[in-house]
Amino acid sequence: MKKIMFGIFALTLALCVAASVQAFAHQSGSQQDQNYANQHQNDSNQNNAKSNQNMSGSVSSNGKSFTNDKDNKNYKVDNPAALKGHEGQHVAVIVHVDPDTGFIHIMQVEVPDQQ
Repeated sequence: MKKIMFGIFALTLALCVAASVQAFAHQSGSQQDQNYANQHQNDSNQNNAKSNQNMSGSVSSNGKSFTNDKDNKNYKVDNPAALKGHEGQHVAVIVHVDPDTGFIHIMQVEVPDQQ
């Protein structure tokens, strides 16, 4: 009888240890997945920050396009409301350029000092 009880105790202990090891491995794997996801998000944020550009140039008369002084390239603006009140003016902007469509998204507009 003692041998049977000892066997059941040993089997129960072995199952508990195996379950603990499996739970730890699952938790460790989840932590690695979370670390990977965080790193990927940080890389994505850095790429977005790098794609923001400073430009100076002229706003069209309707505010729907912007001509860059540096290369005379004309960009369509995907958020023309950001340029409202600056139509026909020379401004400095911080933009995000969408390389797929060629559109720019205006992040910030500043009117340079007139000297």
